[in-house]
Amino acid sequence: MAGMASRGGTAAGIRSGRGFLLMLGVIAGCAFLLRLGVWAELGAVNGGRNSVYAPSVLTDLATYMKLGREMAAGEYTGPFYYQPFYYAVFLPGCYLLSGGSIGFVIFVQSLLGAATSYLAGLASARLFGKTAGCIAAVFTAISTPLLLNTPYHQNETLQTFNLMLLFYLALRACECWNLKRWAAVGAVTGIAILTRGNINFFLPGLLAALIWAGRQHKAGPGRIAAAAGLFAAMVLLVQLPFALHNTRVTGKLSGPSTAADAVLALGNSPEAPAGGRDPELPAGPMEYPEAYGRMMNRAENGVGVPAQMFEWMRREPAAFFELQLRKLLLFWDWREIPNNVSLLGPGGGAESSLILRWLLPGRSLVLLPLGLAGLVLAAVRAYRRRDVRLWLLVYCAAAYWAATALFYILSRFRAPILPLVAVAAGGFASWFLRRWRRSPERRRQLLLCGGGGLVAAFWLVSSGYEFYRNNLEAALARFCRPDGTVVAFGGTPYRLDYGPMTFGGWSEIEMRRGQKLAKRFPDFDKPGEAEWTLLADSAGRLRFRVNGRTVTRAVEHPGLVKLRFPVMPESGLFLLEIVDFPGKCSLLFDRQRNYGRSELDGAPLDGEWLFRLYDSPDPVK
Repeated sequence: MAGMASRGGTAAGIRSGRGFLLMLGVIAGCAFLLRLGVWAELGAVNGGRNSVYAPSVLTDLATYMKLGREMAAGEYTGPFYYQPFYYAVFLPGCYLLSGGSIGFVIFVQSLLGAATSYLAGLASARLFGKTAGCIAAVFTAISTPLLLNTPYHQNETLQTFNLMLLFYLALRACECWNLKRWAAVGAVTGIAILTRGNINFFLPGLLAALIWAGRQHKAGPGRIAAAAGLFAAMVLLVQLPFALHNTRVTGKLSGPSTAADAVLALGNSPEAPAGGRDPELPAGPMEYPEAYGRMMNRAENGVGVPAQMFEWMRREPAAFFELQLRKLLLFWDWREIPNNVSLLGPGGGAESSLILRWLLPGRSLVLLPLGLAGLVLAAVRAYRRRDVRLWLLVYCAAAYWAATALFYILSRFRAPILPLVAVAAGGFASWFLRRWRRSPERRRQLLLCGGGGLVAAFWLVSSGYEFYRNNLEAALARFCRPDGTVVAFGGTPYRLDYGPMTFGGWSEIEMRRGQKLAKRFPDFDKPGEAEWTLLADSAGRLRFRVNGRTVTRAVEHPGLVKLRFPVMPESGLFLLEIVDFPGKCSLLFDRQRNYGRSELDGAPLDGEWLFRLYDSPDPVK
């Protein structure tokens, strides 16, 4: 009951704090202006011929723009592949109101960004006080990933608003429990799921909060059951028209989108990297390994990707969960992983926008450590005070973390949770400042506990993934996959000892005539076919000897080259000697894998050569 009284006092203080609400309004106004400024800067690149107004047809930006226009014109007839709310409701609505104006879409998205900042401030103030509210609103207003996403046709800005609105409505429903509020929470949850399906992970926590808060407000079992039923009905009702459309078009029972298999397979194949693209690269496509293609082929033949993931988990549980661990770690890494757009890579937003370049406090390296420390503080308080609202904050952040890691990590996938992280960051910063002012005699303890926690969070965000990648990944891969990566489904079985290129340890050694490479595949004593990946700067012909037999292969283009040739390993070992090659070539090996099965000129290699071995020869392309 003391916690309930404290919550009531906080809410009353916010309602009577007109100055505080005015301050939030000013911060939201600044957030709006910053977004308009970034739009002006990025929209002016290359005279307007850029991803803001004319994105490449290969990107999701162009796909959303095209689908939105088709929906607005009533010409869309296919199934909803992506989660449909953005391109089937939001974009057509904007286009119909503005005569198809791209600028109007960006203007509305800028308003949504400002509203998100305001809601983050309100939510943090209700949980931690007005100082926390102002800090949360500022962090949301200046967050450079959120600013970057605003002027583009992708659903991150809408989903960021959806999540912040969902959390704020759930917070208010826990404080003032009634059926109408939980119906509203259900409707917004349904919209958020229609915008991105990982919000399904929020459902258990929201239902638990509904029951917990209902019991705290002395609601009877019948009333709680009615609220839960109404919540669930609203979640489903919002999605129903899209699910019915897909069921009618595909001829089988279907949900509101059909893309789940592709997204799950990309981040959960035996060859999958933890993230979609290396952070230092410009915007561009992700890595699609061969195992991904095989999983999708099996999905088309009736074996769903979730079932295939379960097969892999049962077959290699350690390898499956090691990949999930890498994704969980990478989620909190400070770097922004590009996809359709890039913040810091070559040609990224920071090159063209002074706001994005110089707004350093808006970088995730500042927000994420404070947010992590704040989530720990919220968890401790939730346990001590039995405060359902703080528990809900921690649950939503954890659920989003897990849901995103289940797929794969991109900056645009992480962005929607940043305002909730800002809510927690505001809580930690205000708690630390308040304790520092009020208890001078306990500042040393505060620095040890609060400061030490913040330093630990900063290390995790700034260095945690790289520490794992450079010091632990090779040993864990050796433990989890002693035979390397073996893909035995969907076609000719193959095996390899190296990891993905993305977030991998691929390194170069200059190729020289006479070099001798050794590669061992354990327990392989039958004819097979090897695929050798190397780097060339020009086309030509490459000659080499494999176990004494001379092989010649064409290097058809500069860049990464994959050469295939038949092999007959002797006790699992094949020896390759370089005879001649065009121009300048480099041998490639992976430092993040080390099974002790690769050698160069008789000496062990600090990694593994980029060879994969197929069980039986396929036609060489």
